[in-house]
Amino acid sequence: MRRLKSFGCHLITSRYNLPDILRYGKMLDGLGFDTVTVGDHTLIPDSAATYPNAHVVLGYLGALTAGCRLGTAVTDPLRRHPAEIAQSVATLDQMTYGRAMLGIGAGEMMNLEPFGLGYERPYARLAEAVEVIKRLWKATPQSPVDFDGQLFKLRKAYLQIRPFGPKLPPIYIGAVGNRTRELAGSQADGWLPIIESPDSLRVHLRDVARGAEKSGRELGEIDTRVTFYSEVNDDAEAAYRTVEPVARTQLIQERSVLAMVGGAAVPESLSVQRISANSPSANKELQDIASSVPRKIIEDVTIFGTTEDCIKRIESYLDAGATSFSLCNLSRSQESTFKAYADKVIPYLRKSYGDWQS
Repeated sequence: MRRLKSFGCHLITSRYNLPDILRYGKMLDGLGFDTVTVGDHTLIPDSAATYPNAHVVLGYLGALTAGCRLGTAVTDPLRRHPAEIAQSVATLDQMTYGRAMLGIGAGEMMNLEPFGLGYERPYARLAEAVEVIKRLWKATPQSPVDFDGQLFKLRKAYLQIRPFGPKLPPIYIGAVGNRTRELAGSQADGWLPIIESPDSLRVHLRDVARGAEKSGRELGEIDTRVTFYSEVNDDAEAAYRTVEPVARTQLIQERSVLAMVGGAAVPESLSVQRISANSPSANKELQDIASSVPRKIIEDVTIFGTTEDCIKRIESYLDAGATSFSLCNLSRSQESTFKAYADKVIPYLRKSYGDWQS
């Protein structure tokens, strides 16, 4: 039987000013969304965008909200040492009485090279960082932890703040490659797909299942939290035009998904991991390839139209193996789409697929 663990929202940080991030975060909590996440970058390709520090924003949201889980989607262990990440999340967890979660990935060059930071061995850093973070959350002054990794070392280490309760904050890995998806299955509580069609999700879950098997778990124990791009609008054509630009750009950067659903081949240099924030030529090339993606592919990786249309699309992802969702609201009328999900979509899913387990 298809089951849904949670339904949340990802606030695409670059699309909002700071007061709106805080206002919408509070609104989403009041509307009953289970999770609210924000992005964590230093730079993005849009030089005109404002991009605040994710952990400061989450701390403020913690004070404004009462029920939703809060976290990054996603941070990385190349800019931030895993001890600093562990301390930040533990602090947020204490401040919110156990509502913190951690989204973490292998990082992107755009956040590193301009600041003299290297993009070296990202997979190994991610794998070790997840282990370091979990060990530090459990360590105490009476029981410090040692870790002798290739990239990170701990010697009688502990934090002087721990997560709120006995249950540690859930860790989600934002994975776009075979090995990182397998890592999500073996080491994390969940996998965060950035953009998928139901068909590509079904195929990519095989990697997650393989990782889960290696750690003695089943795929059903891993929360697959699908990020999707949406507008609720009775005018389906207008809704498509709203979601199309972001979906095109995101597909190019997540080139393995584009290739799987029949799109153009994209150079690795234009992937989300490799693209530079300060390269007009790369951004132009990205836009040129994005414009060639057929409409059918855009429709396959987005959820838009009436609430009934959106529910049917969400159910197709559930059939493919999704267990949670994270809405990216691209509507010009943000509040109407948030309320449509809160008033019609989420109640239907709650009734049809059981109680949340977040």
